[in-house]
Amino acid sequence: MNGAYIQDLIRIISDIRQRRGGETGADLLEGMGIQPKDFIPIQKGPERPVSAVDGSNATVYQTPFFSIIACRGALTRYRDQDRDRLSLTPWRLCRIGEGQEEDFAELFLEFFGRSPDAQLQQGDTLAAEAAFRDTIEYGLSLIAAREASPGSLLLLDGALYAEHPAHREVLTEIMTTCRDRGLLLAAVTKNAGVTWDAVHPLVPSVMKSAGLLGIRGPWYLRFGEVFVTCLHHAAKRAFMVTIPSGYSYEETASVFSALASYAGDGRVTGYPYPLMDAHRQVAIRSDQVQRIRQDIIAGCATQSIGYEEFEEITGDYHDELNRY
Repeated sequence: MNGAYIQDLIRIISDIRQRRGGETGADLLEGMGIQPKDFIPIQKGPERPVSAVDGSNATVYQTPFFSIIACRGALTRYRDQDRDRLSLTPWRLCRIGEGQEEDFAELFLEFFGRSPDAQLQQGDTLAAEAAFRDTIEYGLSLIAAREASPGSLLLLDGALYAEHPAHREVLTEIMTTCRDRGLLLAAVTKNAGVTWDAVHPLVPSVMKSAGLLGIRGPWYLRFGEVFVTCLHHAAKRAFMVTIPSGYSYEETASVFSALASYAGDGRVTGYPYPLMDAHRQVAIRSDQVQRIRQDIIAGCATQSIGYEEFEEITGDYHDELNRY
């Protein structure tokens, strides 16, 4: 390995080490004045149905004009600890770059019956990919909010915050529908980027602090508009949860009770299983990406576009290079 590569490794590892923080969690307790009473025990409550939504996307092709991504979403519903519904959207292929406005408007119209009131920003690939995926996720969430039985918990992946302006009104509609129909609503973030001091990640620091204080899960702790929770006594990780503003203490406690009731799966102890199931169902594997690529090539062949000409148009030479 050359010297430049070694220096890059050192710089990155140093950054990770800095964010690690204290070994015990004492720095968070001292820095934010957290007391044992701030950790609220999660009490077991009545069994309630849980509907979970997740989405996924993967790049299929990158051309000089646009990238092609595949998107899809999953909605799972659990009742009495068993899944009683699974809905998967069909594959959707969307362009990122030239043509993305047309594809975004078509997908938005399909799920919400109207055109988006804000377009995608050109040149921001990650934001555009997230907007397509979020459109599917919010579309399924709105369906679940309209169809789930009163008293259910609607569980989303991520946070109750719309990244793209076109989704803000949609998210508000989801929240309003849940409130009007007597549903609880929450979102779980698998990998939260929130820090407590602008450097150290909040969620693992809270988990260390609970261990230092001898507090056994399940519990939750509030930080402004977000919560950190450990959903099972054997869980190795905590997670960030967001709920609608204005929830009462009883509604908040009911959300975490429902989450904890589905957090005992031995494979991912401490993570709500309905959301894990939705993730497993929707994850796009590499072999599926290859199948979509072949479908595109086969479709081009029906239009008398041979493979060599396809490569010339798309500018993609990876398949040829990967032969050797």
